[in-house]
Amino acid sequence: GGMGLLGAAGGIGTIIGPVLGGFLAGDSLATPFFLAAGLSVLSLLLAIVFLPESLPAAARQTAQVKEKLIDLESWGRAIVSPIGNLLALTFISTCGLMIFANVFGLYALEKFNFGPEDVGVMMMVLGLVSALAQGLLAGPLTKKWGDEAVVKAGLFATSIGYGLMLLADTYLTILIATAFFALSVALQIPALTSLTSRRATVPQGIAMGLSNSFVSLGRIVGPVLGGYVFDIDILFPYLGGAVIMLTGFVVSLFTLRSENFISRQGSKLDI
Repeated sequence: GGMGLLGAAGGIGTIIGPVLGGFLAGDSLATPFFLAAGLSVLSLLLAIVFLPESLPAAARQTAQVKEKLIDLESWGRAIVSPIGNLLALTFISTCGLMIFANVFGLYALEKFNFGPEDVGVMMMVLGLVSALAQGLLAGPLTKKWGDEAVVKAGLFATSIGYGLMLLADTYLTILIATAFFALSVALQIPALTSLTSRRATVPQGIAMGLSNSFVSLGRIVGPVLGGYVFDIDILFPYLGGAVIMLTGFVVSLFTLRSENFISRQGSKLDI
């Protein structure tokens, strides 16, 4: 639930930020940058005031320990640890989202002759549904069904969302397909992040940093892959996206076991 609220806050920021930046840039291209700098300073001040040290004093290191700036050994341990599969699923999920979002403008222009305004509305729907889903639904659904089930359902639903987009032929059906896709992606990302944080066998900072790295990797590969196959056929990005998400779903079936199941297996081994 907490990861969902963080995702919702980020989603709202990605909606308001570009609109506010575009509005302020009308008078001066420098103004948005000054505002961004001011907001960064404000974030720093809020962090100082409202984010106290979370590590208990008793658990803190008393001796001065020299830490490596780049610890490849810890990264390697994390990738082959229980969170390795979660990192792979994070990459798959992000890659699928980026294929959808970055190719949509070209796809809508070629197939439906959509203009910038129409594409803007669809992207706004994508952002709004994502923010609402992460803020309102992620917590209750994961409490009821568990993070593992939400990830599996999200991956499968995302592949269906790609199929709905391929079948959509009116403005309303495209809007529905976009909203369904946004909903399915929005629920799986917080669940994956939560699982990565809880199951980390390396320091959480390394685990979450790697998680964000795999998100960034998906943001690189997704648009490149989507754009490349779009040049071959405009349907290929969404067909490929559906296959990628189905692959992630199959991987999750074999690699994501609930923590209750893991606990039971551990108890049997102890016996």
